[in-house]
Amino acid sequence: MQNQSTQPDFVSNACRTISGQLAEWGIDFSQDRVAQLTPIQREELQNWINTGVDADEGYREAFTSLPEFMENELLEMRGALAEKGQETIIEQAINAYESEAAITENPYLFDTSAWHLWRAAYCRWHHGESLDFPEEQTEVAAENENQKPVSVIQQALIQIAPQLSQAEHSLKQLRRQLKQTKRLRNSYRKQQALLILELCESFDSVSESLPAVEKESGVAENIAIVPKPEETQASPQVTSTTGYSSIVRIPVTGPETNRVEVFILQDSQGQWRAGHLWSVEADVRTGQLSRGSKQPDQQASSYPTETEALINEVITLSQSLIGVPEIERQIIDYLNMLEEFPGQIAICSNCQRHYINDGVSETDVCPRCSEELDS
Repeated sequence: MQNQSTQPDFVSNACRTISGQLAEWGIDFSQDRVAQLTPIQREELQNWINTGVDADEGYREAFTSLPEFMENELLEMRGALAEKGQETIIEQAINAYESEAAITENPYLFDTSAWHLWRAAYCRWHHGESLDFPEEQTEVAAENENQKPVSVIQQALIQIAPQLSQAEHSLKQLRRQLKQTKRLRNSYRKQQALLILELCESFDSVSESLPAVEKESGVAENIAIVPKPEETQASPQVTSTTGYSSIVRIPVTGPETNRVEVFILQDSQGQWRAGHLWSVEADVRTGQLSRGSKQPDQQASSYPTETEALINEVITLSQSLIGVPEIERQIIDYLNMLEEFPGQIAICSNCQRHYINDGVSETDVCPRCSEELDS
């Protein structure tokens, strides 16, 4: 159950604040793009900004890098400034200090290979310390050696990007076709069930008319039609006003006697009604049971599709009717699964458990049972 709601004022204010602070740092990251981040990412980005402000106020050399999810922004802003020599970078840092330019206004802020050297020179000149950076020489040399392979990888990524976009578009089309195929398959199954029901009703009408015909002909007046044992054990047939019926068992924990089921019926007008039944253990110590039921014909509401009838009946079951919090939480989890994977919930024919059927496998067993059967 997903509730659509507008963003609270404090969230929009936080997004506006982060966007403005990033603009001061030279990052063009709009308020809408900040709003697309998760709360954890926004918090991480705000902490990075606060750390940078504190480092600038204290003229500290150490400065954390951008969060990983901002890597694309970093790549877009990188230039060829790092190709300059160490002496040039240090000289530009000294000139920036003497012109009283802020630390954040340097040209190497988002250039990972030259940022540390520029900032260290700026801060050391402020503190009157030595500008000898012997440890930087080897690092700069190594980075210059790796610069060409990195540029080659970036060019390859740029060339692959359209292909990845096309592949994603094709995957969406395949998923759409798969959903349409599933709908057609479900429609064919319902039509088959209707045909079977009509055949059963026609056979019943023929069997009821046979005794009357035999009585009129006087051939077998005392013959009584005795039902077969299989017929007495069969489940009761659906009335003529019903086109299709099914029973959906919701998986719950506890003893095997725990049952939560939803009955779904389709009437002759094509509308769907649903009922339910539950019998679960409410108290382990006393063995007290919580029971209840409602027949579909007692339901005043009807729905145009079987899925809507099922979801609304599961919603009814989740509204504290059973009185067992653990079972009701599991029913809510099942309801969320129905809404997250519409038309993809299947029942394993081997273990009777519910699983997500992606439509790739043609069998009616869950992946775990499929692996056990193959082994």
